[in-house]
Amino acid sequence: MTTTGTPKTRHRLLRNRDFQLLLWGQGLSALGTGAAALTLPLLVLAETGSPLRVGLVEAVWTGAVAVACLAAGTLADRCDRRALMLWCEYGRVAVSAAFAAAVALGHTTLPVLFGAGVLLGLLTAPFSTAGLASLPKLVPADRLATALAVTRVRGQLAALLGPLAGGALFTVERSLPFWLNAASFLVSAATVHALRTPLDAAERAGPRWWAAFRDGVRFLWRDQVLRRLTLVASAQAFAVDGIALTVVVVSREHGTSSLTIGLLYDCWAAGALAGALLAPRLVDRVPYRTVLLASGAVCSLVVPPMALSAAPAALAPLLAVCATAVAASGSVMTYAQVVRTPDTLQGRVHSGIALLLLAAPPLGSALAGLLLERLPDAVPYLTFGGLLLLLTLATSRMPPTSTVSPRPA
Repeated sequence: MTTTGTPKTRHRLLRNRDFQLLLWGQGLSALGTGAAALTLPLLVLAETGSPLRVGLVEAVWTGAVAVACLAAGTLADRCDRRALMLWCEYGRVAVSAAFAAAVALGHTTLPVLFGAGVLLGLLTAPFSTAGLASLPKLVPADRLATALAVTRVRGQLAALLGPLAGGALFTVERSLPFWLNAASFLVSAATVHALRTPLDAAERAGPRWWAAFRDGVRFLWRDQVLRRLTLVASAQAFAVDGIALTVVVVSREHGTSSLTIGLLYDCWAAGALAGALLAPRLVDRVPYRTVLLASGAVCSLVVPPMALSAAPAALAPLLAVCATAVAASGSVMTYAQVVRTPDTLQGRVHSGIALLLLAAPPLGSALAGLLLERLPDAVPYLTFGGLLLLLTLATSRMPPTSTVSPRPA
């Protein structure tokens, strides 16, 4: 399978109407989410002054998505995927607009913050699951790797622009990034509404959601490649989320402006974009164990030096290098999931993977908030750097493996 994407392949993807609609709609949605993701910890820190509460709010927002994954995969494999995505986007428009209004009126109490996070999480998981499960319906199998790389690049471009927009808007009015988020969901809903290609699975999941979810988890656990990739990615996500929160809180405490913090997020996004561009050259050429080892080694080397200085100029290159490594291994994870999973299980396997990947970050945020509340600023960086080193050592004990390839029929 070609993964680098020939000019002819890229040209065909450019002419694929429904793929482009989904690509740009979700890209704009991700841009709004990126703006809100940066400003949420800044908002909580400004309102409460407590790093621990920042970590708790971040944990609730991310944890809600993880909990919603229990049902998201079954819904994506049982329901009309297009209708499911539409209703989720309409719901996210309503919740985001209501939250933006609450921020504008100064009603950002902890119950409001927690409630908005829970509702958005319950709507985000089914939308994301149905969107990824629909991709093989929009793109032929021989162009799927290139399409996945393009969607990954789209996400990183949105992550590059979103924090910059969020930081700039936050300096003008605290509610503006959240209004932008609501508007981006509305545009995304319009693009989903315009899709023409049928997106449903060839065979609908059974009526019992728990049995259907269990089928997806069983498939994931029995596939050795997917199981190993998921466990490593979950542990990596735990550390990365803690590092991200530490950067925001420590930078803010040292007087860094919200716009500059947005630029630091952009450095991360730029590195992630480089990793996403590199990934198609790795998936069918380099053993996935080698990719995981390289990613873990790089991250474990660049995170501890972040404790030496809170200066943006010192943090920016370290964040970019770490993000490149994380994005490269994450892209291999996504590619393996899509090509090794049968169409009838796409939603449920994605849901199981997402549950494991999203259950870890809230714990990382909570741990970072606790460490920042009670210990010197350097401790979280050293803690998460040490955890990444342990993860790399554990990965090195995996048996040598081949490249990621489609699961035999």
